[in-house]
Amino acid sequence: MSSKIYGKLAITNLKNNRKTYVPYILMAVLSVMMYYIVGGMAQGNNGLSQNVKMIMGYMNGMLMIFSVIFLFYTNSFLIKRRKREIGIYNILGMGKGHIAKMLAIEAVITAFISIFGGILLGIVFGKLMYLVLGKLLHYDISVKFTVEIPVLEKTFVFFMAIFLLILLYNLLQIRIVSPVELLHGSNQGEREPKTKWFLAIVGAILLGTGYYIAQTTGNPLDAMTKFFFAVVCVVLGTYGLFIAGSIALLKMLKKNKKYYYQAKHFTAVSGMIYRMKQNAVGLANICILSTMVLIMVSTTVCLYVGMNDIISARYPRECEVTICRTNAQTEEKVHTIIEEIIRKNNTKAENERIYHLGELTGYLDENKMILDPDNYYSDKTSSSVVLIPLADYNRLEEKNETLNDGEVLLFSTQTKSYGQNEIYLDDRKFNVKKELDKSQLDE
Repeated sequence: MSSKIYGKLAITNLKNNRKTYVPYILMAVLSVMMYYIVGGMAQGNNGLSQNVKMIMGYMNGMLMIFSVIFLFYTNSFLIKRRKREIGIYNILGMGKGHIAKMLAIEAVITAFISIFGGILLGIVFGKLMYLVLGKLLHYDISVKFTVEIPVLEKTFVFFMAIFLLILLYNLLQIRIVSPVELLHGSNQGEREPKTKWFLAIVGAILLGTGYYIAQTTGNPLDAMTKFFFAVVCVVLGTYGLFIAGSIALLKMLKKNKKYYYQAKHFTAVSGMIYRMKQNAVGLANICILSTMVLIMVSTTVCLYVGMNDIISARYPRECEVTICRTNAQTEEKVHTIIEEIIRKNNTKAENERIYHLGELTGYLDENKMILDPDNYYSDKTSSSVVLIPLADYNRLEEKNETLNDGEVLLFSTQTKSYGQNEIYLDDRKFNVKKELDKSQLDE
């Protein structure tokens, strides 16, 4: 057969199946567009801070996972609906090699429309997305949208790889079945699905692991590094439970004769087994996307509305002056300079706090603070201790506490109290006279 015939057949097939291919291509275009825009934010030279770029990088990773799942899931419907058409081609004399060439041309056309259409829309709407992001984050005009060639190349290669894998999957589906099975493929009845206990158990473990990480990670730095892993665990665990866990649960109900052989349960359980086989991935998609939308919208609204409160909590004062390794003479000079600045600006100092502090960093092992610099990066939880003189504490808190040698007042910023009577700084022991409920320095 002439190569032109394959091209004409491919174009004709796409036109005849436009009701199914148009939604598929539109979804692919949107996936490419979002991947390109977010990738540009994560990797481009656009003036965004490193923290924002890191978050966008995590989002880009999630888009990669969803793009693979969505495109494969949608393609499975397309190839099932087209099995009868492909079977007719096969019966009329087209060999499977010829059909493979036709499907390859269709895949190339679909891939190029999706990828170039998505990149074009990404370039067009990228500027709008940057303006929206700049408005939300109160960035100035230095945040700019640029067309990044490395991001273009990465987007093209990634989605071409997806479409290549989809083509190989379709060719495998055609190769392993007979022409008669192809002819009746779209009308073939569903077989009862088997219980995949391994996938169900793995899904439950992944889901539990993801939620455990989310609940137990308290350090903000650790939270950012573990966020992506937790999200991937939850997403994969959700798919595993919907695909295999739901079938396993329904099969268990079916084996329970007292429950199953009741009029209201018999039809419902048996019908759900087949429906979950067909719709498990779709339901998992809806579940994950709904959860993500709710979390993103609520988090964004809360952060945006409460931005002033967050800033006030982190920076309760407009000005802060820090002197390192100071002495009385230096402090007096700095105080004189501050008073001069206040006088020149015709204002006055309010809610002023002056105190001395020293900070030690290490890790806490039970009631012992290890201050050896070689152990700062131990696998144990890192901590810091802030020391202030008793005179400064009494002045700030307006109290009259007294301490004997070797005694300390202790305040813990953790959610739970320290709860011990002694604390060691390396080998030096201190008795905890009182554990404080609050401190001015923590406000």
